[in-house]
Amino acid sequence: MPKKERLAVNTKDSNSEVSELSKKLDQILHRLDLLEELIVEKPEYEGFAAALRLTRVGIGMYGEPLKIAERLKNAQQFLNQRLIAQDEISRCIIQALAVKGELNISAITRQVAAMRGKASRRIVRQRVQKLVSEGILFKTNGETPTYDLVKKVEH
Repeated sequence: MPKKERLAVNTKDSNSEVSELSKKLDQILHRLDLLEELIVEKPEYEGFAAALRLTRVGIGMYGEPLKIAERLKNAQQFLNQRLIAQDEISRCIIQALAVKGELNISAITRQVAAMRGKASRRIVRQRVQKLVSEGILFKTNGETPTYDLVKKVEH
């Protein structure tokens, strides 16, 4: 099997493994929610509440890296596009949103400046607007608008 095909198969396998782990963690957290409801309702179990909270925090720490891995996988699909690969600022914007999640223009500009050493808010805003119009980013309408990567569906 050619190297490129092996990489595609390995990527699909790891993507499904990450999704499966994420689903299992969600199921565990749901069960912890149910246990917490039972413990709160029955005073004789109140000693278990602290242990349950610590368990929830521990499991939550595993969930965050999985979410980041999923966002990075999604971002990679955009970063492989030729026009984005040739534009350093667009690449930095996509990478920042992949790692940090939803950000406003100021935070995106700070992240791009940290990656490149410099960044103009005006230029970053123009690139973000271009990425929104191309369907790569989406804008949330709030008091302070934020931007995030569109979840790209794999075929």
